[in-house]
Amino acid sequence: METRVCDVTGFEALNQDVFRVRLRLTAVDPESMHYRAGQYLDILLPEGKKASFSIASAPDQGRDLELHIRQVPGSEFNAMILSYLQTSPSVQIELPKGAVSLTMADVTPETRFVFAAASTGFAQIKSMVEHLLANQARNRIDIYWGARMEADLYLEKLPQQWAHEHANVHFVPVVSEPETSPGWTGRTGLMPDAIAEDLDSIEDLAVYACGSPGMVYALLDRLTEKGVAEDQVHSDVFAWAPRPA
Repeated sequence: METRVCDVTGFEALNQDVFRVRLRLTAVDPESMHYRAGQYLDILLPEGKKASFSIASAPDQGRDLELHIRQVPGSEFNAMILSYLQTSPSVQIELPKGAVSLTMADVTPETRFVFAAASTGFAQIKSMVEHLLANQARNRIDIYWGARMEADLYLEKLPQQWAHEHANVHFVPVVSEPETSPGWTGRTGLMPDAIAEDLDSIEDLAVYACGSPGMVYALLDRLTEKGVAEDQVHSDVFAWAPRPA
């Protein structure tokens, strides 16, 4: 793990409550990769505090890092983080962190990927998918993104573009409260149910899930009912929010 300095090169709203923050490492070795796709970093904040965020960019992008940060109403800590990133020209970070990651050395021609994201969990999924695409992986890639309403799919056009440009990529957005999304004609219900319903084979399956513990464990339960082994499902949730014995 390293402590590095980054310039803050961008801060923009992606929808009503999610912001994209762009950072650039000020390292003298711009070609080196400092993390694996799917890992996260800590931002070092004033008064010794830290905040963890998935790295939404792929390591193939060199010095440029991307974060997706949701605004949390009523949270002073969250408001402080957003204000700090919006007003600071540079920040200190610690990276890499997180055991769940993906490199091309992990990929066999037979591996079939299912990526499951809820809310800003799409950031971690984005990093891994973009790493696979940057390295011209031909594996089947199924991306599911669950949200309460369509407006919460803050970068919906990006996975739509991946699916349009790559025949091996399939994108399924799932809205759990369609009554909040007039005109929505896509999948409705809970994302774990949608993935379980679509699953036609468990052979060589690798599932990566990023979201709340409730979502991740609901997905794990639905998949184990289908015969998927627990070691085929990967999530940082298993480390920081283990189920009670």
